[in-house]
Amino acid sequence: MADQEAKAVEIKPNLEKYVDGVSASGKKTKNCGDPIAAAVDGFTVEEIRAVASKMTDVTQKDLEAKYAHLNVGMQIMNLRNRIRGAVNALDKAHEKDNAVVPGLEALKLHCEKGRAAANKRADAATKEKAAKEAEAAKKAEEKAAKAAAKPAKKKAKKAA
Repeated sequence: MADQEAKAVEIKPNLEKYVDGVSASGKKTKNCGDPIAAAVDGFTVEEIRAVASKMTDVTQKDLEAKYAHLNVGMQIMNLRNRIRGAVNALDKAHEKDNAVVPGLEALKLHCEKGRAAANKRADAATKEKAAKEAEAAKKAEEKAAKAAAKPAKKKAKKAA
């Protein structure tokens, strides 16, 4: 195998399929943008563990032990995937026999710190987008004004 040349591998992730999110610390992060990711955006690992525990009937202590060897980001990713699995199982059960899970609608996911950070980031993004659009419109007006002024200058030179 020493005779074979090493092949270069280039991996380019498609970042366009991800959306901006907020970590528990309020820092910018990326997620898949599905309803689960949006619902727990800004949650701490402990808060997500509590939701996953409630959704999967696995104790928080067991979930903590299972993922303790992972960093916080990987723990959050795995816990969100467990929540997705539980939601998919509920969806399938509901489709199968129109089962209604008592109290499911009452399960409210909230984290004021995360929500505040997410709302602040969304407001900032909206303001930034509006500012960019206003600047682009201003540049377009200036360009149009310059374009309109050029023929007038040429006509003035020809007339002189």
